[in-house]
Amino acid sequence: MFTLIVFSWISIKMVLPALPELVDALHTDHSGVKLSVSIYLISFALSKLVWGAIVEKIGCRRTLHYSLIITLFGTFIAIVSFNLPLYIAGRALEGIGMGAAGPVSRKLLVNYFDRKTLSARISMINATAATMPALAPIFAGHLLHWINWQAIFGTFFLMTAILLYFILRLLPPHIHDFTNYEEFSTVKILKTYHAILKEKVFLGYTLPFAASIGGLLGYYSAMPYWYHVQLHIPKHLFAYFTVPTVAMYVFGLLFSGWLIKKKTVEAIMVYAASLSVAVTFLTLILAVFNTTPIISIVVAMSLFGFTAGLISPNASAGVLVHFKELAAPTSALVGVTVFGTASFTSAITMNMHINETLWAIVAYLGTLSVISLIASYFWIWLPSLKKNSL
Repeated sequence: MFTLIVFSWISIKMVLPALPELVDALHTDHSGVKLSVSIYLISFALSKLVWGAIVEKIGCRRTLHYSLIITLFGTFIAIVSFNLPLYIAGRALEGIGMGAAGPVSRKLLVNYFDRKTLSARISMINATAATMPALAPIFAGHLLHWINWQAIFGTFFLMTAILLYFILRLLPPHIHDFTNYEEFSTVKILKTYHAILKEKVFLGYTLPFAASIGGLLGYYSAMPYWYHVQLHIPKHLFAYFTVPTVAMYVFGLLFSGWLIKKKTVEAIMVYAASLSVAVTFLTLILAVFNTTPIISIVVAMSLFGFTAGLISPNASAGVLVHFKELAAPTSALVGVTVFGTASFTSAITMNMHINETLWAIVAYLGTLSVISLIASYFWIWLPSLKKNSL
């Protein structure tokens, strides 16, 4: 499960250095390539709803078999693509296949840990997975520089095939492998999703999660266009600017693992959302004084990454433990919210012009921070205070 989560992050961001080059390779324009990023994220997000139901029916092991085979097929199509529609089809299938990672892994993890322990374990897993938005594009950038863009997908294809082999060999066949046709019925699925969505506590945990992680993913998606196209950083080098943001995100995860021993999940989320608002004000000051774009962006997004590192493990653990009996469909809905938000934020950030002013980034961070603060305060923090006072 640890490796599976890491792979899902690799699949999202490994392609970033190749985006500018795909314009010529696929005989399209920048808008078409940007569309492929959004479609991948949408496919990745929406497929989680289906995988969440499939896990409940046939179990984790077989679900992984099917999902990774779909991933391999989609990656192969991307490798042999000669035009934009074929490439988008391959990326969409790849996103659909990797969409199973969240529901499967969380279905298993939530059955073995209580809320605080789960938060600490998720922090450890996420600390490793969070390095992928930096390490994967850096590695892919050098593959692009040394070979070509197909080498990026070829490497991911080989890695996925190896993962599938080890799952077939090592994952115990009895792990949640069962057939439950009642759980898989359309009416049952819709009722389950509706029951989860109508509770404010779900939105209280999930909206800050989506705003923070979706905000980071939007930034990562925009990096080729901000740093390479607008600020003229070489395509195999711009990924290094993710390192401070990823490092601060990991630090936030580790700090969260220490803080959870002293504070509640709800308190940490409110503190982190408040800090995110403070980061927006700092970015506003940088915009007013018209500081160097590269330095300002790296500073602002790194601090935002720290707040995301505080929010993500606590939001994930809080919502999964609250809906423990519905872990797979809950994880699916969380994934749809987070990566659906990422698709939306990516569409926005990839079309931002930041080489002359930072005001667009101020508005971007401000909107996400206010959403996090309002949701965590009114739907998580206040209800927890009322519950504790009884």
